[in-house]
Amino acid sequence: MSASPPSTRGALRPRAAYLGPELRRPLILDIALELFLERGYKKTSMEAVARAAGVTKPVVYNCFQSKAELFGALLDREEQRMLAQFSAALASSARSGDLRTMLTAGFTSMLRSVMDTPRAYRIALLGEGDAEAIIDARVRYGRNQQIRATAEMARSWLEGRIPADRLDVVAQFVGQTLIGIGEAGVRRLLTAPDEWSPEVLGGVLGELAMGGYSSLLRTVPGSADSP
Repeated sequence: MSASPPSTRGALRPRAAYLGPELRRPLILDIALELFLERGYKKTSMEAVARAAGVTKPVVYNCFQSKAELFGALLDREEQRMLAQFSAALASSARSGDLRTMLTAGFTSMLRSVMDTPRAYRIALLGEGDAEAIIDARVRYGRNQQIRATAEMARSWLEGRIPADRLDVVAQFVGQTLIGIGEAGVRRLLTAPDEWSPEVLGGVLGELAMGGYSSLLRTVPGSADSP
């Protein structure tokens, strides 16, 4: 009698090759993104991420100590990429010396970055991840980092045009306003992608920001353009 084939019931799934935490992290992030979008933040477990990645839970925990840290790293990746493109666009257009051109280029690059990976931004901005308070806090932290970076750039535009004792306060306000305008554009692009292109919407946002900047210089007491 020939031996019957071994049963496949309960067979272990193939294990992924050993890569080490640094090489494994980007792969885990990509897989986790898909699960967060499919199930939401609360219903996505670290075990589910491990199963989808073909590794054990300890391997995932070796890369990220918690689900909140994993999600935060996902947001970090997208924020850093967007800020890098935003800064590069501003630096490239700065040679023109025209602030309107700089603002339009910056907003357009931000919107293009979002449209490259729109689903990641939907989690953070549109609430599709059903995130917990700790993630809401992380999103606010990331936003504050963006405001600081933008305020630092705005400081160079304002220097010499407003009183020195108002420079930091006004630069912070400009940074916060520019990020707010950018977020409004991102939300519009994500909710109605067929109505706008990054180029057209970036131009609109640039004009809005330029109008607000000009008004600011006319109204801040002691500024070069105030009455």
